[in-house]
Amino acid sequence: MNNLVKNHSQALIGRAIFVIAALSIMLYHVTFNFNGLTSPTGIDQAQVAREVAQGQGYTTKFIRPQQVKQLQDHGKEINFHQMPETYHSPLNILVNAGILKMIGADDIENYLLGPNDKFYIPDQAIAITCSIFFLIAIGINFLLISRIFDTKIATVTAVIMLTSSDYWAIAQSGLPQMLMLTLFSTAMYLVWKSVERQKAELNPTFTATLAAFFFGLLALTHWLTIWIFIGYLIFAIFYFQPRGAVALGCATLFMVFIAPPIVYYTMQTGEPLGTAFHAIHGAQGAADVAMRQIDNVSFNVKNLLSATLHEALRQVTELATYLGGLVLAPAFFLCLVHPFRRATIADFRWGILLLWVFAVIGMSIYGLSKSPLEPNLLYGLFAPLMTAYGIAMVSIIWSRSPLSTQGGVLGNTHLIIIAILAATPLFLKVKNQVRSRNESPVVNGVHAFSLNSQLRAVTKETDLIVSDQPWAVAWYANRSAIWTPINSKNLTALETVAESRGSLISGLHVTGVSYRGLDITQTLYKNRDLTALCIAPWMANFTQVRQNQLLANNPAIAPLIGPSQGSYKYVYPLISARFEPSFYYAREDVSRN
Repeated sequence: MNNLVKNHSQALIGRAIFVIAALSIMLYHVTFNFNGLTSPTGIDQAQVAREVAQGQGYTTKFIRPQQVKQLQDHGKEINFHQMPETYHSPLNILVNAGILKMIGADDIENYLLGPNDKFYIPDQAIAITCSIFFLIAIGINFLLISRIFDTKIATVTAVIMLTSSDYWAIAQSGLPQMLMLTLFSTAMYLVWKSVERQKAELNPTFTATLAAFFFGLLALTHWLTIWIFIGYLIFAIFYFQPRGAVALGCATLFMVFIAPPIVYYTMQTGEPLGTAFHAIHGAQGAADVAMRQIDNVSFNVKNLLSATLHEALRQVTELATYLGGLVLAPAFFLCLVHPFRRATIADFRWGILLLWVFAVIGMSIYGLSKSPLEPNLLYGLFAPLMTAYGIAMVSIIWSRSPLSTQGGVLGNTHLIIIAILAATPLFLKVKNQVRSRNESPVVNGVHAFSLNSQLRAVTKETDLIVSDQPWAVAWYANRSAIWTPINSKNLTALETVAESRGSLISGLHVTGVSYRGLDITQTLYKNRDLTALCIAPWMANFTQVRQNQLLANNPAIAPLIGPSQGSYKYVYPLISARFEPSFYYAREDVSRN
C-alpha cells in the first residue's frame, strides 16, 4: 500500500514538473522568442478571421487573380471589397475569429503598432492559441501512447514533442497545424479504442464513427486531410465488423461535414472545389503562379501524374526532415516487420501506415516545399505515433541488454538518453537566442509597423492595392489587396476588371518579397516583365536616379510608374528590411498624416 502511495505521489510530482516545463517553454516561445506570425498562410487566415469577427461574413481582403477569373467565368458578382473566401478550410479561421473578437482585435484601431513595439498583439494572441492546442495535443498523445505501450514511452514521446523546434516554429506561424494535431490525435485515440473493441469482440461502431467525426473536423481545418480520411475509410472497410457497415456510417458522417463547403464554393465560384483546387499545380512548382494569373490555367494530367510520382519519391528520401526532427519517427517503418505480441499494437500500426500512405499521395499531388512551415505539410500529425513505435522498437532491442534488468535509472538508460538527445537542440537554440537577442521588426520580409502605420497613412480603407505581400497588407494595414499578377498584361486586365466594378486600383505596393531568397533567374520567372519594377529601388540606388525616371522608357513599367504618363507616379518610400527596400506607388498625391 505504501509503495502504491509512493508511486502515485512520484507520478503526480513528475506530471507537475512536466506541466510547469511545458508552460515555461510555451511562455518563452510566445513572448521572448516571438516577433510575429511567420507564415503567409497563417497571416492570411488571421485576416479572414478578423473579417468574420467584424461581422463581414466569410470574406477576405486578400484577392487572388485566379479567383477573379473564376468569378468572371461563372458570371458571379465581383466585389473587390467583399470577396468571398474560397481558398481556406473554415475551422481554424472560425477559432481565430472567436479569439480576436474576445480580445477586441476585430477593430484594428484597438491594436495599432508603435515604432518600438516588438510585435503585433493580435499575432501573439493567435500564437498563444496555437501553442495551447499544441499542449493539448501532447496530452492526448500521452494518453494514447500510454494505452498502446506504457507511460515511460508516452513520457519520452511527450518530451520529444515538447522540445521539438519545428513544432514550436509551427505554433508561432499561425498555421492550423496545431489544431489539426489535436483533432488528428483525438481521432487516432478513438481509432485505437475501436481496434481494442474489435479484438475484444465488442461492437466498435460508436468509437469508429466518432473517429470519423473528428476526421470531419480535421477536413474542415485543412482540405488536404480528406486524403487521410480516405485511408481511414479503407482501413474501416477491411478491419471493423460488421464489415462495410461501420465504414458506411463513417462515410455518411464525414459527408455531413464536407457537403456544406461544397455547396458554398459552388454558389460563390461556380466550382465545387473553390479556388483551392488550383493549388494542385503546386506539384509542378507553380501554385503561386496559378493563383497570380487571370488567364486560364492549363491542366495536363500526364505532367501532373509524373510530377506527383517524382514528388512522392522526393518526400520519401527526405522523410526524416519532414517528420519534424523527431529522429526516432522513421524507426516506425522497422516496426512493420516486428511480430508484436499484442495483436492490437500490430493491427494499429497498419492503420497508421495506411493513413500515412494516403496523406503522402495528397501531399505529392499538391507538392511540398522544404520549409517546416509548409502549409500542406501533414507529416507532423503522424510523427508522435511513429516516434512512439520507434521508441518501442529501441526498448525491445534494449531489453536484450543486461542493464535492462536493473531498476531505476540504469534500467531506463535508453529512454533517458533519447530524451536528452531530443531536448538538447532546443536548449542550445534558446541559449544562442538569449545571447543574440534578435528582435528584428521584420519577419520573413514583412514589416508590420510599416504596413500598420505608414501604408495605412497613405491609403484609405476603400482603396484597392496591388501588393507582393497581400496577406500582410490585408492583416496589418486592413486594406484590400490583390496579389501582384505574373506580368503587366495580367495587371492591365485586373485594372480593367476593377474599373468596370467601380473599384479603381489605388496603388502598387512593392517590397523585397518579390525577390527574397531568389536568384535573378528565379526572380525573372516569378515576376516576368514586372521584374524591373521589383528591382527598381536597387537600380535607382546604384545610378542615383529616381526609379520612375529610370524606367521611363520601359514599355511595361513606364505606363505604371513613369514620371509623366504613369498611372501610379507618386512614390512613397516605406520603412523596410535592410537591403529590401519597400515602396508604395500611388495613383494620387497623398499627404502623410
